[in-house]
Amino acid sequence: MPDRYAGRPFLKLVDSYVLSLIGELDPATAESLERMAPKLNETYGLSGATWQEVVHSQLHLPANAARQVVDGWFAEPGNPDPVAWSQFVADQMIG
Repeated sequence: MPDRYAGRPFLKLVDSYVLSLIGELDPATAESLERMAPKLNETYGLSGATWQEVVHSQLHLPANAARQVVDGWFAEPGNPDPVAWSQFVADQMIG
C-alpha cells in the first residue's frame, strides 16, 4: 500500500481532525498539533486559530460539520476501527 500521505501532507491533518472530533486522537499527536498551530496559521494566512480551526477553514466546512462527524461516529453499528473510519471521512471531506 503506498504511503497515504505522500504528496498530501494536509491529509494527515484532516485525518487527525476527524480523530480529534471523535475523541480518538492520541495525546502525543494532539500535543504536536497544538505546537504546530502558529506555523499553520502563518502558512494559511490566519491568526490565532487552533489547528482544528485551520483544517475547518481550509476545507470550507459548514458550521455544523463537527457535529455531523460526531453524530456519524456514534451512529456506526458495532465498534468500527477509528483510524479506518477517520480516513474514510477525511477522504470524503477532501473530495
